[in-house]
Amino acid sequence: MNVVLLITSFLFLRAECANILGIFPAPGHSQFVLSDILMTELAKRGHQVTVICPHEPKNQPPNYKTIVTKELIRDTAGDFSLWNLESQSLFKNIKATYVFGNFITEKTLQNKEVQELLQSNEHFDLVIVEHFFNDALKGFAAHFKAPLVLFSSMGSTEWNRECMGAPMLPTINAVTYTQYTNKMRFFQRLRNLYGTVFDYFYRHYVFYPEQRNYMAKYFPSTMDFDKVLYNASLMLLNSHVTTSENALLPYNMVEIGGFHVVSKPLDKEVQAFLDGATDGAILFSLGSFLHSSDLSEDTRDAIFRVFAKLKQKVLWKFETDLPDKPENVFISKWWNQRDILAHRNTKLFITHGGLLSTEEAIVNGVPMVGVPILADQKMNMARAKSNGVACVVSLSKLSEETLFEAVNETLNNPSYRNNVRRLSSLIKDRPMQPLDLAMYWIEYTIRHSGMTFKPSSLYLHWFEMYMVDIVCFALFNLLIVVLFVISGLKFVKGCIKTCRKSDKKKKQ
Repeated sequence: MNVVLLITSFLFLRAECANILGIFPAPGHSQFVLSDILMTELAKRGHQVTVICPHEPKNQPPNYKTIVTKELIRDTAGDFSLWNLESQSLFKNIKATYVFGNFITEKTLQNKEVQELLQSNEHFDLVIVEHFFNDALKGFAAHFKAPLVLFSSMGSTEWNRECMGAPMLPTINAVTYTQYTNKMRFFQRLRNLYGTVFDYFYRHYVFYPEQRNYMAKYFPSTMDFDKVLYNASLMLLNSHVTTSENALLPYNMVEIGGFHVVSKPLDKEVQAFLDGATDGAILFSLGSFLHSSDLSEDTRDAIFRVFAKLKQKVLWKFETDLPDKPENVFISKWWNQRDILAHRNTKLFITHGGLLSTEEAIVNGVPMVGVPILADQKMNMARAKSNGVACVVSLSKLSEETLFEAVNETLNNPSYRNNVRRLSSLIKDRPMQPLDLAMYWIEYTIRHSGMTFKPSSLYLHWFEMYMVDIVCFALFNLLIVVLFVISGLKFVKGCIKTCRKSDKKKKQ
């Protein structure tokens, strides 16, 4: 009995006092928010935490060390070519994101402090990697001989399902860059099939070779890229059924969506502005990666005219001064979005449709007008629209008329408010808080030395997974049968013909 208690205590202490490395290379501030909450909670629980990230957290505890890769922010700032992706084809959107992933992967590995860490004798009990088009970074776990946990800020996607053994079925799993839900009509399924096939082959035959080169070039130890690729014990997903539909996930993929939604006191000026919004308030933000100040002048003026018509007060995340703004508009370069959405007077959220923004709106019961531009935003807003909690306006079709119609519809049709309140109650009613769930599974992985629950699908080739080999075999056999039948019929026909000729000769 004493031995059992001793072993249990050892495992508990091992999880409680682990040395954890986190790699979160994406330059977006919203992704940093997620990683910081996750890693700070681990530090609060007594773990020693080292984080590789482009952003430096404020007030980090003594057991939270950051290797800051600021060059990623510097080298991606001001590149608004991404605005053009809104009107680009599905294939160009897929390709552009993989190109971006290669860029952030190499920039991270080139960092001087990152290389010093790789050359050190440091020991880690666990490595957590944000899975965001950066598969070479999984090599940190193999290099330090530690279990690997992946985190997806975008929930379940076509590029992360495969590495965890979750089949990507084109009939029910919409490609991230479409504006589809998982309930697709015939031609949507057809286009989704094209996108799924293109994504798979581009990833395997263009993207993975680049990632393999980065691993060979920047890691001091030699590793098998193909083994590293599928070696994760666990993947944590920033998703929930209310925002991402029923994704049919295997045991090794755990949803923790909404774990970042914790409201804090507002700034006094913002609090007073919202308290005085007796007719309600509207929050307008295009997120941390895209800037409202880069909208065309015509689009900006159209938005101004809409806001000037409204009796509600508007908080707009705008990155420059606006001397000609309407009186009911309050601008700032940055808003504490979660806290504003939690205020009782916030009646509407005009959003780019990022997953974090969508989750925050749903948790706080605020309906949306979506203006999706890139990445998963179209899909997020398509799902929100399907759930009856949002109107959607394409950026290319945004005008005074279309925006005013969407705002007016969402504010004055009570179904939007009722639907989002219903989803809010669903996302809040869970057996345990999502952040606690994340901590449980992370510490579970440490306690059990990276025990993996790999589905058998991971051991199959794609043509075996989707039974292409069986279908080809069946078609081949069917072809043989058809040929045999045709040959048999020809033989019988020939025999009949011969008999008829023979009968004619006898009669003559």
